[in-house]
Formats: sequence, structure tokens, C-alpha cells
Amino acid sequence: MKSLTLIIALLYFTNLVAHAQRTSYKEITVDQFDDYEAFVNSPPPHITGKGIKSDSLSYSNLVYEYYEAEDQYYAIESWADYYYWLSKKYTYLFNKPEIFEHFYKMKDNVQMIKYLSFNYSVWHFPSSIKIKPHEALATHENRLSISYHIIKSEDDIEYMEDQLKLKKEKFQEVSLKH
Repeated sequence: MKSLTLIIALLYFTNLVAHAQRTSYKEITVDQFDDYEAFVNSPPPHITGKGIKSDSLSYSNLVYEYYEAEDQYYAIESWADYYYWLSKKYTYLFNKPEIFEHFYKMKDNVQMIKYLSFNYSVWHFPSSIKIKPHEALATHENRLSISYHIIKSEDDIEYMEDQLKLKKEKFQEVSLKH
């Protein structure tokens, strides 16, 4: 009986640790938004997009990941890269994604974060990063610094997924009308 109690307690603890790892987040600075180390040391994104060639491209080019969007592959080695790919794959989640592309090409982390704060249309971001306050970003210009927008639980993931589904359905309805 004692060993059964120990096994149950161990399983419970293992489940808590696994749950905490799935929903933990990492705090980074604005300067780390386009940094490889910050990306690989953060929990993985909640939305990914591997294509048929992703693994072979990653291995042959020594890049962390390649995600596919519209038959093109994007190297993902930073959170800036990730959101750039996301703006290509899920254009309907962004207001004028070409503006984000401009800031991405300029390597302007502050403007990329501002853009996402105002123009990404889902409550929770699909990343588990929190960006520390920065002198060039007021709190309202940096939704990635506000805990409410950071996924911290399975419920947050489900809420984000429901919003993504609704946005996609609305986008498809509008596309069919035109």
C-alpha cells in the first residue's frame, strides 16, 4: 500500500512538472527578439509550420528550423523570424503584414514589437516569451510585456486555438464573397 501511494504521488508530481514545462514562459529583452540564443532557450512556439522539406533544409543549412508558408520555406532562428513566418502563413491574423515585413527587413526590434502589439488580432501570442519593458516602448505599445497576453496554461492555448479557428473561418467567408 505504501508503494502504491508513492507511485501515485510520483505520477502526480511528474504530471505537474510536465504541465509547468508546457506552459512556462521566458522573459527576454527587446534586443533579444532577433537573437538565436534567446529563441532556442525559450519554450517552443505553440503554432509551428513544418513542411515536407523542413528537416532536410534544417540539417543541410545548419538552421534551427524551417517552416513552410505558401510553398516557401522560412528559416526560423529568432522570435523575429518566427513572427515574420507567422505573418506569411497566417496573413489574416495581421493588419497589413507588409508593414511587419518592412520592420523585419530593417531589423528594427522595437517597431516589430510595436507592430505586433497593435496589429496581431488574437488575444494570446503563440509564443511563450514575455518582453521586458523598454524605454522606447510604452506598456500599451508592448503587449508582449503584459502577462495576460502570454500563454500560461492549457486553457490559454485552447482559447488561442479557438480564436485562430474563428479568424480563419471569417477570412474564408470574406474570401468566398469576393
